[in-house]
Amino acid sequence: MTGGPAVSVLMAVRDGAAHLPETIASLRAQIEPEGGLEFVVVDDASTDTTPALLAAWAEADPRLRVLSAAAPTGLAVALNHGLGHVRAPLVARADGDDLYAPDRLLRQAAALRADPRLDALSCGCVRIDEAGNELANVAPVTGPDRIRFRMLYTSSLLHPGAMIRTAALRAAGGYDAAYWTAQDSDLWARLLAAGGRLDNLPEPLVHYRVHATSLMAKRGPAGRALSLSVPERVQSAYLDGLPPDHDVAATVDLWQSYRPLPPEAIRAGLAGMERIATVARRRERPEVLADMRATMGRAFWRQARWLGRRRPGLAASLAGNAARVRMAT
Repeated sequence: MTGGPAVSVLMAVRDGAAHLPETIASLRAQIEPEGGLEFVVVDDASTDTTPALLAAWAEADPRLRVLSAAAPTGLAVALNHGLGHVRAPLVARADGDDLYAPDRLLRQAAALRADPRLDALSCGCVRIDEAGNELANVAPVTGPDRIRFRMLYTSSLLHPGAMIRTAALRAAGGYDAAYWTAQDSDLWARLLAAGGRLDNLPEPLVHYRVHATSLMAKRGPAGRALSLSVPERVQSAYLDGLPPDHDVAATVDLWQSYRPLPPEAIRAGLAGMERIATVARRRERPEVLADMRATMGRAFWRQARWLGRRRPGLAASLAGNAARVRMAT
């Protein structure tokens, strides 16, 4: 990589013409870190005007290389194809429908140079809708130990906001093609299992587009099962094997508490979370334990409110658990 760029921006896109011009503009406006940039974009057999948009970009910007697939391969395979062509020691992920602050790459490259122990670094984001309207400012979890622990339940790094050391990404085998969803969660788990460290910059350096056609929105039961396979193996390693009654899905769902859960899932989730917490109390640093207790408390309160008068006994028990957890924080 001697003499190459400092950062390679890696993107795979299929039929992204609706938002690609805005993304291209935000990438071309990036402040170059010392050593320069290159853009490696894989066109995964687009059938819209994406190829023409990429060709125009390549004509105007010699930093861009476009790789074209003859038939659709999927995100993981497309990214691995591009990874084989990057020349920089740092790989910055980008998606074809998001927008990037001009100093995103500059800040992340500086942070990774300052901390050689980090394998990957993402950032906060502003969620936007299809029209670009702001929906929410998302502050990320920061601190490698907290992020590592939360991997038991969820991924804390925004994939299209991540910058990854090329050597670590290649040593991990790149992306697993079996993961047509949750490619990022699987990658983070493998980096952590190899002893890597992950972190986030707190600033919202990405405008992350949320829309109905996203893979997450339409992944279905098979995609959910594949996604849950990541916390399943992380929890299994943490607990030195999963007991027969350990319900990974319920444990993850209760931790996240994005929606009301049925009583049986709440009870199974409580058992799973307590099993993990018992190990964590012996193993984790105080700041990790404080984050664990705060997250558990929020989840219990949320489920208690949702239960309300329908199941007053369970709601009261959850509220009591929340109070006890928060008092210990």
